Amino acid sequence: MSYPDRKYVSVMKSLVVKFPLVFAATLLANTTVQAQTTSLDGVYTSAQAQRGGRTYSRICAECHEGGEPDADPLFGPEFIDRWREAPLEFLYGFYSKEMPADDPATLGTPVYQDVMAYLLQENGYPAGSKEIKAEQMAAVQLVGPDGSAPLPPSALVRLVGCLQPEGTNWQLTNASSPARVRGADETSPEELAVSAATAAGNARYPLQRTESFNPSALQGKKVQAKGVFNDGTLSVMSLAPAGDGC
Repeated sequence: MSYPDRKYVSVMKSLVVKFPLVFAATLLANTTVQAQTTSLDGVYTSAQAQRGGRTYSRICAECHEGGEPDADPLFGPEFIDRWREAPLEFLYGFYSKEMPADDPATLGTPVYQDVMAYLLQENGYPAGSKEIKAEQMAAVQLVGPDGSAPLPPSALVRLVGCLQPEGTNWQLTNASSPARVRGADETSPEELAVSAATAAGNARYPLQRTESFNPSALQGKKVQAKGVFNDGTLSVMSLAPAGDGC
């Protein structure tokens, strides 16, 4: 999937409205695949990374190597922590729409694909025999150099579970595993469709800062909660009903 392809995005949004459960089931099927392939499995080629390196030197380096104070470094543990435990599509979907900052979404899918290969190479992930394509990135999990690990502190995540009181506070029971998100203070029909189709889990997560969301109105219902995740507790930034299941 090429994120700059606005016609494709428009079609997909219309399908979500007409067939939300079908769309959600497709996304959840992709999530199952993600566990099978990771960034440690050689998902790009050295030649592709070389092309991406030329793009980086020509377009990206000036800002990301100190020329722009708000441009984060693209290599090292801090960068990996910002994006790991999510599909490569999570990272690709950001920079292919938002970069370069002065002319976003203009480089074309092949160039953005090559940049992904370069980022993987320069962060120590091994090369393989096939180039990485945009449509494959939802099926490849970005993990740390030693494999999957607990989420870093203060990660933004989405949880799905049953909203129940816990003393004077609230909790999610029968909850799903945390899924990383780029923004936590709002949601979308696509995201809610995925949450509605998410199966119950075995986890329980305490919730903080629920006061502004009128949780009593959602008590006993399946909800999607997004926010800042620390030590198994979610500081809620958005809360919405997510279908049946409790």
